[in-house]
Amino acid sequence: MKLIVRFSGAVLYRLPTDPDPMDETRGVSGYTFALAGEPDMDRTIRMHDFGGFVLRSGSPANMGVFVTRAYRTDAPETPVEALVGAKVELLGEPKLENRNWLLTLPGKEPIVPFELEITSPSGLRLRRDDYFDPAQPDLPVWKATPAQLARRGASGIALDPLTIGEATGMWDPMQAIAERLALLVPEREEAEKRGDEIAVAALTRRIAELEFALVNPTDRRVMARQAIERFAFGMNGKATIDDPHGALGGTLDTTQPWPIAYWMGGWDADTLTCFFDGALIVPYA
Repeated sequence: MKLIVRFSGAVLYRLPTDPDPMDETRGVSGYTFALAGEPDMDRTIRMHDFGGFVLRSGSPANMGVFVTRAYRTDAPETPVEALVGAKVELLGEPKLENRNWLLTLPGKEPIVPFELEITSPSGLRLRRDDYFDPAQPDLPVWKATPAQLARRGASGIALDPLTIGEATGMWDPMQAIAERLALLVPEREEAEKRGDEIAVAALTRRIAELEFALVNPTDRRVMARQAIERFAFGMNGKATIDDPHGALGGTLDTTQPWPIAYWMGGWDADTLTCFFDGALIVPYA
């Protein structure tokens, strides 16, 4: 018997883009930027704690990754309602690591570190880490072998408008960009009226980027909105389970790997957000 935990939601991901180096903090030659009044970009995948960053207008209404369904695979399937709505977090300031092609090709990078935690208001908690080498839990990413990077890394970048459309409701990226422009132009006018020079500067840059995208439909600003990266591997590190009320209906096995499969995609270069969707499979002892 296994426990299946489905999760999804929107995340904040503020990163520089090629040809900027991976440690560029403001954005110079790529197509993502830290705007006037914003903190530096840090490349951290943020599922709930946005690090003091004020979400840009047009960001998904319901940010954050949560459990949407959980059940045991006995016959018939048994819901685990205590997990539904639980927060899903990646801890330790996780980042996609290809380091400007030095470690992997784009679209094949791993998330480092990978420390998954699922917590519900009732106190139910699942935590599992994944290591490049279980014998060396602290092995840094730059010392990992190509095989170790590939095991946790994505399978590549793919255009998948069906997956993105069903998950987010965004089926036409050009329409989405036009609608965003229609939102930002009056927002800038209001900022001009109140004399907010910082907001005007930030919105002017956002509008310019969107206008460029509208006349360049094959640009990354457009194509990335329907692109995804898929990941799948067995989590092999330390596991922690807190089930104070016995909601899981049994004892989970912490000696075997926990398979996880997920995708990231629907990248919005204007709001610096994307979608995160997947499932965790945990065997019972």
